[in-house]
Amino acid sequence: MVKYSAANLLDEELTLIGASDFVSRMIYKMTKSSTIVLKVQVPLTLYLRAEVLCEDIMELSDMAFNQNDLLQLLYKDFLLHAKKNPDPMAIFHLLNRLEKEIGKESSFQLKSGTTTFNRVNREKQQQMKTLDYSIRRKFALRGEVMLADMEEVQEAHGFTLERVFELLYIDFIEKFKRGGTKDTIENILYLMDDL
Repeated sequence: MVKYSAANLLDEELTLIGASDFVSRMIYKMTKSSTIVLKVQVPLTLYLRAEVLCEDIMELSDMAFNQNDLLQLLYKDFLLHAKKNPDPMAIFHLLNRLEKEIGKESSFQLKSGTTTFNRVNREKQQQMKTLDYSIRRKFALRGEVMLADMEEVQEAHGFTLERVFELLYIDFIEKFKRGGTKDTIENILYLMDDL
């Protein structure tokens, strides 16, 4: 079976559901409400920008708010989108679009012998920061199930839960830096009640 995160929750879930002995059933009940930690790689510059955003939110709300909370809000929003649009191919296209857009530098090069330009996208060379993202097991499992559903319509898609978190985070912070997410702080303050 394909692993959709370092925690490999889907495989563990299928094993525990099928278990009939008492100890396995107890382990299953105890782990259902547990928290897991996944490693998420983000560019250091975006990490710093997100840290400033989190501090702004803390100052405006007088409540604790960190990058783990930010990732949680982004992931909950993504899951809500997936619930409202449960088409695995559409989710694949969304993730694939994010994969192609983020972490690229665009420039224009003059075509030789003409007056037209070509757009050239290059990978940015960036220093990375590892975030330890704590997430409730049941939400992580939901993501793994979604990725398994995608596997049925797009074989060997290669996405993991960690990569989904990275894509959501990078896309959000990149858009926020460019002013592309209107009322972001107000929306986060409103949604903080759900954390």
